[in-house]
Amino acid sequence: MSDFNTIDVSVDGGVATVCLNRPSSLNAFNSELRKELLAGLRSVAAQPEVRVIVLGARGRGFSSGADLAEAPKEGQTVERLLLDEYVPILSLIESLEQPVIAAVPGVMAGVGAAFALHCDLSVMADDAKMVMAFSNVGLVPDGGATWNLLRNLGYQRAFKLIAEGGSLDAQSCLDCGLVTMLAPADEVLSTAQAWAKQLAERAPIALREAKTLLRNAATQSYATTAAAEAKAQLVCVASEDSQEAIQAFMEKRPAVFKGK
Repeated sequence: MSDFNTIDVSVDGGVATVCLNRPSSLNAFNSELRKELLAGLRSVAAQPEVRVIVLGARGRGFSSGADLAEAPKEGQTVERLLLDEYVPILSLIESLEQPVIAAVPGVMAGVGAAFALHCDLSVMADDAKMVMAFSNVGLVPDGGATWNLLRNLGYQRAFKLIAEGGSLDAQSCLDCGLVTMLAPADEVLSTAQAWAKQLAERAPIALREAKTLLRNAATQSYATTAAAEAKAQLVCVASEDSQEAIQAFMEKRPAVFKGK
């Protein structure tokens, strides 16, 4: 299932896998990759049977960041490049009804790290690193990386990492909540896919509503969040998923969710 040059796309049951596929450049983001990744994610998200999406990568790294070998388009500023070609993909990951699991087989650097950090869950190779080397070339993190780093590391640790152009090993990323799970490098993708299959068997409406609640809670008051939870609970209670779960519990059998 693919007419793409820079990504691989496949669907197995309720799980879609979208893999960055520029291994010779450590999956550096060029204009074609940005365009195809947006299209690929939109395509799988629109398929009714897809309940979880895995965002992985071919080769020994997740992504080395932006492709510095590609010249910007004539008249395009870096601000417009980020807002027009990166932010729409990251915003899509955030707004998709399906959970998105990042599968990180090796280094994630620069804006590549921003993509992994912005997914809902993640599996990282136990020998991989996250690299934030922007300050080494006089730049700042982008792709919303500072938003995620602040919330997981706290201000001082995040600023230290950014100011020093530093890196964190996989265990450190796990310990501070930047990633969710570690696995051997050659098992990262299969581990993420197996996890995705487990989540695909759960009530999709409940997962969708929980994702929305958590994404919004960071910028909302307690009262607003509690009200949003109440409204989401009403949606869940009225769904066929909830009725099926109750019936399955009474009949002592596994529930089969339709997502309605």
